[in-house]
Amino acid sequence: MEKLKIGITQGSINGTGYDLILTVFEDPVSLELCHPVIYGDKDKAIQQRKTLNLATNFITINSTDEVQDGRLSLLSCTGSEKKALEDLQANNIDALVITPQESPFPCPAGTTEILINEDIHMALVPKVDKDTIEKFSQTLVRDFDYQHPRIAILSNETPKEETAEKICEEKHMHVYGPYAIKEFLEQEKYMFFDGIITSDRQKATEAFGALVYEYGIRFFAGTDHIITSPFQVNTTSLNHAMYIATDIFRNRKAYDAEHEHPLPKLFHDKREDKNSNNQVE
Repeated sequence: MEKLKIGITQGSINGTGYDLILTVFEDPVSLELCHPVIYGDKDKAIQQRKTLNLATNFITINSTDEVQDGRLSLLSCTGSEKKALEDLQANNIDALVITPQESPFPCPAGTTEILINEDIHMALVPKVDKDTIEKFSQTLVRDFDYQHPRIAILSNETPKEETAEKICEEKHMHVYGPYAIKEFLEQEKYMFFDGIITSDRQKATEAFGALVYEYGIRFFAGTDHIITSPFQVNTTSLNHAMYIATDIFRNRKAYDAEHEHPLPKLFHDKREDKNSNNQVE
């Protein structure tokens, strides 16, 4: 299977970014997953490697065309996030991992932040409505390979009662709620759902942080480009940020290939007639 080029930003210049990156890639096994490309300051990386007494080796490159199999690459630049995003948008890298900073990486324009751990996929949206639920459902299908995702609504702003019913009827989706955030998470009701959607960003983020056991990831959905970031500042979360980015890339590729030339319908769905009749004035 072809390895992907995964960009990794250095994070805050005085932060723990290089501590995590150099520790993860000290083990050569980590280089079997992908072609990792660090975007950052070469001198700072060398200094941190010496301070940490690590044996992590890397090569310096001028472009992503110069990456080598089984080698950690560093593309020395100022403004690592800007350069990495430019390369991502130009398809010079397949996905991007934003190393944790002193403050969370802001959600890029046009994207939806999804918090992920071993049991949860929780979308943080400005408003829970038909459009955000439908987009989230499609993300669960295309990016995470859920065939018929069950979605729970957690929101202080309760949607109109007919909204979820209409979505279920027209799009054949499974949407439930709304549920109170605290009770829903404390009672582990999330175990019965494939996805969660909420407009209460602060309360949901705090609750998610309390539930993170092994790892926590931020994924910025809604674009053709894949961006993840560790929720926690540790090597396990950084590793999983790369794993999840890789999985999403391959899930999308498989989904798009499967739906490129869909087969014609072999049966007639009477529900479509019902929806069409309801639209006739």
